[in-house]
Amino acid sequence: MRVVDQQTGFGGERQANVEGNYYEGPVYNNIRNHFGPEPHAERSEPEVAESSSGHGTAAAAGGGGLGVVIALAVLGYFIFGGDEPFPKTSDPWPAEVKQEAVIAAASDWLDRCAKSTSSTPANCPQSIADTSDVSEVRWAFYGNPLEAPVIQYTEAESRFDVLGTVIVTADYTASKQARRAVTPAKYWAKVKWADGKLDVQEIKEHSAIGDPEVAKQDPKMAWEPAAAKLSEAFTRCVRGAKSAMPAGCPEWSPPSGAEKIKWAVTGDPLLTARATFDPQFGIYRVKGTYQLSVRYTWLGTARTDNRNPTYEALIAPTAAGPVVLQIKDTTTV
Repeated sequence: MRVVDQQTGFGGERQANVEGNYYEGPVYNNIRNHFGPEPHAERSEPEVAESSSGHGTAAAAGGGGLGVVIALAVLGYFIFGGDEPFPKTSDPWPAEVKQEAVIAAASDWLDRCAKSTSSTPANCPQSIADTSDVSEVRWAFYGNPLEAPVIQYTEAESRFDVLGTVIVTADYTASKQARRAVTPAKYWAKVKWADGKLDVQEIKEHSAIGDPEVAKQDPKMAWEPAAAKLSEAFTRCVRGAKSAMPAGCPEWSPPSGAEKIKWAVTGDPLLTARATFDPQFGIYRVKGTYQLSVRYTWLGTARTDNRNPTYEALIAPTAAGPVVLQIKDTTTV
């Protein structure tokens, strides 16, 4: 990954974590930017699903009474996250435990989770929502999951709680089709301290109202290598398209029954593209416009559809360089 002092296309500045007792050690860019196998560039990937952990608050202003406040609170609980809240304070840490050791323990367990071939590995933060004959599962974690975590210690339970964020990608086969899911997620790692050892009990996906924010540092990666990877990704989307584009690409297809389909990108998708750094998940979001032309035969008639939608691409900085995780339409024009 090329890291430069002067910004040359990517924006964003580091944001401080909320006040309180939490991990304030160095930024762990060197621990792991990527967990699991590197996605294969040539694999056909027809569908993409993205989900994100929601959070927020609900409040009522005068005149509604206590019942309204409670109703809104319950509504907010179900809408913005129903998990138990992450500890807001920390007891004094055991003198013999260092911050780096807690992070290393969580890192090792995440590594195991990334190596799993299960669609729902136990004690891990990831799962595949697709239930149709899932096989050949390959996981990867992006967004530097161990950077800027919030760490609290609960003396009564002899447990460290680690709150962080991760971008989870899953490449798998379902109903004999290659698919991909991309999920930005918040995770909670529970690390037991007993008999002088740190033991990870579980790492689970997490979402709750009032959780502290995770803010990661912008590596200020140069635009040129990311732009080159994004251009290659658009080319791969068109070349790999059949009745629809492969996974990781915009989700659009001609009418059912279309034949002799030919795809082409007719404009430069990078011409007006702009990139911003997402400090919560440690990735870049690129927004731009692309022009797509699809020629096909439908019910014996030759047709051409021209589209001009905007898109958002998710690009992860890694030690090996930028990786395009997903390109999705943000409009359906």
